[in-house]
Amino acid sequence: MAPRTEFVLLAALAGTVVATLGYVAASALVFNQTLAEALRLGATWSPSATLAAAGAAWLASMRQRRAALAGRHWRAPGMAARATLLSLLLYPPAVVLWVLVTGLFDQGFASGGMPLRELLPWVPSIVFGTALAAVLVGTLPAFALAVVLCRRYLRRLAGATTDIA
Repeated sequence: MAPRTEFVLLAALAGTVVATLGYVAASALVFNQTLAEALRLGATWSPSATLAAAGAAWLASMRQRRAALAGRHWRAPGMAARATLLSLLLYPPAVVLWVLVTGLFDQGFASGGMPLRELLPWVPSIVFGTALAAVLVGTLPAFALAVVLCRRYLRRLAGATTDIA
């Protein structure tokens, strides 16, 4: 597998894990849910984080490639900071997309689905709450995972190793 493809896929997986575990941590502090409920709801909301993390990894690797062609070499913490910031910036649009897609799916297939005209006024509140939770709960774990993933990606690009990191 190409290093960039692996980086994007692993970043998407890391985004899913951070979102799910972040929801579990937030539910333990705020919502008073059982572990099973928290895991189910965390998995329900994780596709938006998966999409944001994959997009951020793709954009960060594209910028890293341009910088390398210009003769500037990035280090893993710097690339991870850029990828984490991009992920936080891409998360609100991903949440909007996820809410609208699931709302349309719910309206089309569920017997008591909420009409889209009733769902749309809730979207800003949902986006604000999820973005705030992402910043408060997910930033440091996402950055820590991104440093590991960026280090692996940069080493694979340099040809230092083809083994697992």
